[in-house]
Amino acid sequence: MAAPMPPTPTQPLPALPAEPEIAPDTADTMRGQNEDTKAIGHIRRAIAEHVASESEVPTNVPPPQVGDIVGTVTLQEALGSGASCFVFRGWDEPTQAPVAVKIMNWANTFDRSAAMRQMRTEAAAIARVKHPRVVRFHDFGFDPRWPYLVTEYIEGRPLGDLIRGGGLPLQWSVYIISQMVDALGAVWKAGLVHRDIKPDNILVGPSGLAKLIDFGLAKQPVLQAMAPQQVGPELAGTASYLAPEQAKDASVVDLRADIYSLGVTFFEALTGRLPFDGKNRMQHIFHHLNSTPPSPATFNANVPTLVADLCLWMLVKNPAERPQDYEELRQAFDAVAGG
Repeated sequence: MAAPMPPTPTQPLPALPAEPEIAPDTADTMRGQNEDTKAIGHIRRAIAEHVASESEVPTNVPPPQVGDIVGTVTLQEALGSGASCFVFRGWDEPTQAPVAVKIMNWANTFDRSAAMRQMRTEAAAIARVKHPRVVRFHDFGFDPRWPYLVTEYIEGRPLGDLIRGGGLPLQWSVYIISQMVDALGAVWKAGLVHRDIKPDNILVGPSGLAKLIDFGLAKQPVLQAMAPQQVGPELAGTASYLAPEQAKDASVVDLRADIYSLGVTFFEALTGRLPFDGKNRMQHIFHHLNSTPPSPATFNANVPTLVADLCLWMLVKNPAERPQDYEELRQAFDAVAGG
C-alpha cells in the first residue's frame, strides 16, 4: 500500500502537532568536524576511487536504470532528474532501508573533475550536519560508472508542490518555516551556508514535519579545498530567492543570505506567490537588488501584522538590518507563534 501523501492546500490539513521538534542545541545536533569518521571515510574512499579510475571511465556511460546496483543500493524508482544528476529511490542492502540516491549525469557534464568535486563537497556538507529537520548522509562513492551520493529517503513532497496555486493556511506556513529556522540553525552552527533555500528544497511529510535537502551549493571555508577555484564573482543560487548580496557575489555571503531566501520562501508560503514578478532570471535579480517587497498581507488579508513584519524583516536589502543569527530569528518566530 502506498504511503499517504501530505495534504494539498485544497484538502483539509491535519491538526498541528502540539510540540514541534525544535532542538538545535541538543548534544547530538551537530557532527563535529572530526566526529563522523564513517562519513569522512566514505568521502576519502570515493576520492581515491575516482582518482584511480577517472581515466578509465567510458566516453559514453549509459544512464542508470531501475534495477541497477550502485554501491550497496539497488535502484527501485526514478524520482526525477536535472541537468547534472539523476535521483532514485533505492534499497540499501546492509541497512535494509530505503534511501535516496543522487547519480551524476555524465552526458550533461562538461568538466567531470569539477562535477566530482562539487558532489563530494555536497557530501561533506551533509555529513557535517546532524539534525532531525535536515536530510541525513548515508554514503558517497564512485562505482566507477558514476559518482553517487546516498542520503536518507524522505516520504513527502516538496513545499513548492504544496503552495503553487495558493499559499498554505497561516498556522501551517509559520509551522513549516519555523522548522526550517531550526534546520538552518544546525547548518549554520556547522559553519555552512546553504545558499539555495527555496520551497523545492524543503520536503514536507504526511504529518507536516519538514526536512531541508540539497546541499549542492553549500559553502564553508573548510570545504573550499574541495571546490573549484573561483575567479571573479561567483554566480550561485536560484534567482527568484537570491539575497541581494548573493546576486552580486555568492562567494562572500554568510548565513544572512539564507535568512533572506527563507524570507522569500515564507512570503510564498503565506501568499502563494513570490514577492516580485519577473519574466526571467535578470528581472528577478533586479528586483532583489532594487525593489521594495510588498507586505504579504497585501495578497493575503489573513496574515497578521506581526507575521507580515517578520517576513519583511527577513527581506531587508541590507544584511546588517536583517535578523543576524539563529537566536534572533528563533526568538522572532517564537514571538509570532505566541502572538
